[in-house]
Formats: sequence, C-alpha cells, structure tokens
Amino acid sequence: MLPHYLFLDDNHFITVISDTVHKRLTLINPFNSQDSLDFTGQFADYIFSVIAQQPLEQFKHIKPQLQMLERKHAWLKGLSTASLTPQNTSKMLIGDELGLLFLEVTDQCNEKCIHCYASSSPQCSDFLSLEEIKRILDEARNMGQPFVQFTGGDPLIHRHIIEAIAYAHQLDFQGIEVYTNGLLLHEKLLNALVEFQPIFAFSLYSPDEAVHDGITQVQGSFKKTIAAIHRTQNMGFKVRIGMAVMQQNAGHEQAMLDFANSEFCLDKTSVRFDPVHETGRGSNLNTKGISLMPSQNSHMPDAPQSSKHHQVVQTDQVKIQYGVKNESAFRKGKLAVCANGDISPCIFNREHKLGNIRRQSLSQAVADAPNQGNKTPSVERWNFCQHNLSCADCQMVAYTLGDQNA
Repeated sequence: MLPHYLFLDDNHFITVISDTVHKRLTLINPFNSQDSLDFTGQFADYIFSVIAQQPLEQFKHIKPQLQMLERKHAWLKGLSTASLTPQNTSKMLIGDELGLLFLEVTDQCNEKCIHCYASSSPQCSDFLSLEEIKRILDEARNMGQPFVQFTGGDPLIHRHIIEAIAYAHQLDFQGIEVYTNGLLLHEKLLNALVEFQPIFAFSLYSPDEAVHDGITQVQGSFKKTIAAIHRTQNMGFKVRIGMAVMQQNAGHEQAMLDFANSEFCLDKTSVRFDPVHETGRGSNLNTKGISLMPSQNSHMPDAPQSSKHHQVVQTDQVKIQYGVKNESAFRKGKLAVCANGDISPCIFNREHKLGNIRRQSLSQAVADAPNQGNKTPSVERWNFCQHNLSCADCQMVAYTLGDQNA
C-alpha cells in the first residue's frame, strides 16, 4: 500500500492510500481523518491514472459523477482535475497565505537538552542581526498576516530581542509568541515587553524536577523555569507550556496537566505535547516507540501495533493551516528561518533547505523550491514524514519535496 498526495483546487490536497494489488484505494481528508472514502472500479481506475500521470481521455464519461462527489464532499473539490504534482510550488508550501513564521534568532542556549531539534547549546554562536530580523518580518508580513514565534536556542539570549518583538508588534502580526526556557526572563525584561504583550511558551519536560533537569542537563533549571512562569503570569502575560515527549518522560502527560492546573491555574488547552523529532540531538534518541496519536492510524501503512508503543495526544492543536473562506478550502502554510539564515518549510523540517535569507528573500526562496510531486512514493518515506512532523500540512510538504538524501 503506497501513500500519495493529490493536489486539488484552491491550493488544498487529499491523502491517497493505494492498494495496487487489489485495485482499490482510500481518499482521506488530511485535516479531518473522519472524512474518508474507499474507491474501487472506475473511480479507482481514474485515480490510479492520475497517480500514474497517464492521459485521462477514457474517463471523460465519469467526470459528471466525479463532479457530483465534489459537490457532496467539499473536501474533494477539484477531484475531477486532480494532479499528482502541484501546479504552483509556492502555493504548495504556504497555501493561500503564510500563517506561521518560526524565527530562530539564535542557536545559542543556556540549556543542553538531550533531544534539541536545533542542537542548541551554550557553545553555539549563530545569530540573526536585528536588520535581518526586521527584513524577515517585513517579507513575512507581505506574504500574509502570520503568527510569529521567536525561538532559538533561547531567544532571550539575543541582545536585540526587545527591539525585534517591538518591530513585530508594529507590523501587526496575527500574534507574537516567545518560546523560551525562561532562565533569563527577569522582571526588567518583562517590564520592557509589557506594551507588546507577546505570549510566552515555556519548555517544561516533567513535573518531576529530577526528570526535567536530567533532560535539560542543567541542575536547578526546573526551579528557575517554574519561577519564570509565575513571574510572567504575575505581570499579566498569557503563558502556555510545551512538553516534548521522549522515553525519559513518556507517560508524564497527565501528571503535567495536573501540575499545570494546580501550580499555574492553566487548563489543558494551555499545555501542548509533541513527540520528540529525529532532528538535531533528537536523532540520537530512540523515538520509534513514541508517536503523535493519529486518529487516521488505520490508514497508515505499517502503523505501530506494539503494546509498548506510546502515543502522544495533543491538547491544544491550533488549526490555523486549514479553514473555510468564501465557501472554499483555505490553507495557511508556514516557514522557518534558522539562526544561520537557512529557510525551511518548518522548524522541524530542517532536512529541506529552500534557501538562505542572506542570499534571497523569503518569497524568492519559496518560488525557487523544486516542484517534484510524489514521483517516487515509498512507505519508508511516508513513515519518516509521519513520525517526524506533527501536522498534515508539514507531512505533505516534506513527502512531496522528497528525500534530499536519496
């Protein structure tokens, strides 16, 4: 059973699981896996022809039936003109407009987390200049009204972080978030940021101090992060907690929810769990036994069946990538700029480098991205994308761009 993506109208797409032996396939709405259809017969033959990129003249007679399906199922709009390869690479990457920008202002960090996707540490030394940050924010704002997350490393290490957040506030982004461990979040800095009201997201790995400090490899970091969260809340900022799940803290999710509620009066919508991704130092960890809880698991080839497999349930999935606008599908994509200037489709998809902001603009990097399509599908590549990326949009982009190491 091979997975594919078919690109339809209005820059959206569907997942296709094809069984060539039995000549049947399943179409799945990647943003709502409850929407799925099984096809055999002429409909299946049509989709197989699209996948094979063969002439479709013989299927003209079923086009009215396909159009009826499109009217009945909004997520299938464009099925009768579906393509294996996206017509527009820019639209494939960012949809109708940019919805989220990850801005990694530095890769330097005052912790040495064992799973860090960016391999950040106190020894790292890449920084984006303030001028580069402002230019990136300007370009991103011209591509939509995205949510911007300042991250790192730890972004608070950047000496111009206040000016960077102030500039983002001036440009009227959808929202501003600072992802931090909080070790440098002192009262003077918070006072300087009060008028801009960014959201603060804190990395916290367990309510157990020993487990958290073991993951960060910094003794006393748990106490400092807890104090920073309290300090931030006391000054009126909105906060949330992000917990990367790995073998060292798998199964601590409910305890974290209870702790967040009792310690900070945060409900489950303010705590997000994500499996560790096999990037950076995360590639040195055994993550095969941990995955995001996929409601579409039954559609996934080689889905894990082991009773020891730990599935992570996200509690605050923000569906900013897909919605309804003017009665048609509407996608908001994402981009990431790393501390060395590299541009990627997502901060966790560092495998695909679209360009570098020191050589080209964001829009030019997106426009120049390869338009490969699903020409070399494989279950191995599918499972890699499903395991390492949390959202359907990022999985599609990574799978469609292909394996750059192949």
